[in-house]
Amino acid sequence: MKKTYTSDLTASQWQAIEKLIQVQRKSIHSLKLIVEAIFYLTKNGITWRDLPDSFPPWQTVYWHFRKWSHNDTWTLIANELTMRARLMADKDIQPTVAIIDAQSVKNTATATESVGFDGGKLIKGRKRFILVDTMGHLLWASVRPANVADGKAGIGVWEQGEIHNAVIEALYQVYADSTFGGQFKTRLEAYYDMKVVISRRPVSDQPLDSKVVIHKWRWVVERTFSWFSNNRRLAKDYERTTISAESFLWIAHIRRSIKWAGR
Repeated sequence: MKKTYTSDLTASQWQAIEKLIQVQRKSIHSLKLIVEAIFYLTKNGITWRDLPDSFPPWQTVYWHFRKWSHNDTWTLIANELTMRARLMADKDIQPTVAIIDAQSVKNTATATESVGFDGGKLIKGRKRFILVDTMGHLLWASVRPANVADGKAGIGVWEQGEIHNAVIEALYQVYADSTFGGQFKTRLEAYYDMKVVISRRPVSDQPLDSKVVIHKWRWVVERTFSWFSNNRRLAKDYERTTISAESFLWIAHIRRSIKWAGR
């Protein structure tokens, strides 16, 4: 009998995403068990080879992880859960307002591709760009070298998401910090009829002695980054490829939002 873990899926949670997972290759192992193994690895930050024996062989789990990373299965599941959460909150199924931000993270010896040095944060590694709705749900993710400029890279992130994710096609306004105030703001407003708001006004009810200035709407994307940190796999960037690094961001979002899927 399989040992239970806190990262396991309930029957209703698995039912919510089961039909979104398509695998032509037949396996003697349960797909639910394979997904739970990936969730376990994401939460606990272990290596593939250290997966407990109660899960399928790590090679099988890793094969499915890569397959689902390349065919956008993680994005599909995340979108389904995001739209369901928005409906539960009496919001339109597609968001119209989003927030974009970037986070520089240190790389490890296994993360050798697309690595740079962020001179502002003094971090050698990669930069995670995310676009979220006003509830903090992940709408798009892109991982790039840490030395890229936020504004210039943000244009590519936006154009990539606009092409590949239909959930964000209704957006008309994006909040961002001042690092996105140049090329990013100019291009999106000129070519995509978007309104880019550089939020500089702090929220009025924050503590006077606070060392961190909290700005309107921008705190939402910072909270999403904080949610990611609940997964030890994301403490640093351990991934050899950026596509794997991006996949773990989607999986972290799925792990959080699936908690309400069975309700």
